Amino acid sequence: MAAQMKTPLTLLVGLSTTLRDPVLDALLDATTVAVVVEQDELPGRGVLSWRVFDGSGAIEAGEFAVGDDCGACQLIESLLPLLEALVARGHWQHVVLAAPPAMEARPLANALVATLPDVRVDTVTCVVDAVLLVEQLSGDELLDERGLALGPPDRRNVAELTARQIEYADVCVLANAHRSAAPERLHNLLTHLNPRTTVVDADPVGVPARPVARTGLFDFAEAEAWAGDLAAEARLQPSGDGVTTVLWRSTRPLHPARLNDALEDIVDGVVRSRGVVWLASRPTQRVRWESAGFSASLGTLGEWSDSEHLAECTVVATGVGLDPARLQAILDACLLTESELATLDWQALEDPFAGVF
Repeated sequence: MAAQMKTPLTLLVGLSTTLRDPVLDALLDATTVAVVVEQDELPGRGVLSWRVFDGSGAIEAGEFAVGDDCGACQLIESLLPLLEALVARGHWQHVVLAAPPAMEARPLANALVATLPDVRVDTVTCVVDAVLLVEQLSGDELLDERGLALGPPDRRNVAELTARQIEYADVCVLANAHRSAAPERLHNLLTHLNPRTTVVDADPVGVPARPVARTGLFDFAEAEAWAGDLAAEARLQPSGDGVTTVLWRSTRPLHPARLNDALEDIVDGVVRSRGVVWLASRPTQRVRWESAGFSASLGTLGEWSDSEHLAECTVVATGVGLDPARLQAILDACLLTESELATLDWQALEDPFAGVF
């Protein structure tokens, strides 16, 4: 007995629904059904609205209630039965899931792969705005300040969301490319953030110039490896057109107070950085380093003894107009000096990050 074919699903993400909608319209044909989730009613009524339609028109609509907990978690929990029921009808050969603006692709793809055996994630497509891309990747504005947070606990910023959407995408649709003074620079920036992605320009109306669905590009293992790999030489791409990615390494630990004082200088000119660092005040802990825009975050990854690595610092940073020598000098100045290595009681050092992670 032949195995049942899985229904391919295209996951469409992006911060702007205005730019997303022309892409969505271009994906509709007689064999495709679309599920669109909006978050316009979330701040006021605490619900995510959804609608299902195909080329013949509207099919059904409804709402998902979102409480004070993880909005993304509640969205996934409510969305999966809806998708399962649509696929079970057997009317369509392709599903497009247009996520709400603040939803990242990775948790959705994880849930789809783990939970829906009749669905195959085929393509993750991210729509980005050529006019606003650098600004969105460079600031510190919280999603909540834009009314886009997925519930009260959501403290992500716009830069973090934008970077994560790009980093997981098989295809990035560059909308408004005709309005950008430097479209090639934006292509280069997207490739630095995610060498896996295929960049496709949209025409002035917003329609992609090449296929952005049913491409077969999604590879779950590769997507997860790239999203989970905090720092590696594989992240280095050739510098060009003002876009640079820098790899910084040291076998010495960082002085926590000097690192804290230097945070603003470190992220200046950096749109995205990820890595693992060694803090002198926490000599046994692997510490995650991540920045997006003007915001940096640190967190515990476990013990050095549980990893394959000796204690070290490794950070990969990407920026537009970034001065690699300046960044490396700032980071080097945060390290313990040779005399401090020999004389300091590391664990007696003041730790500005105590209570933060």
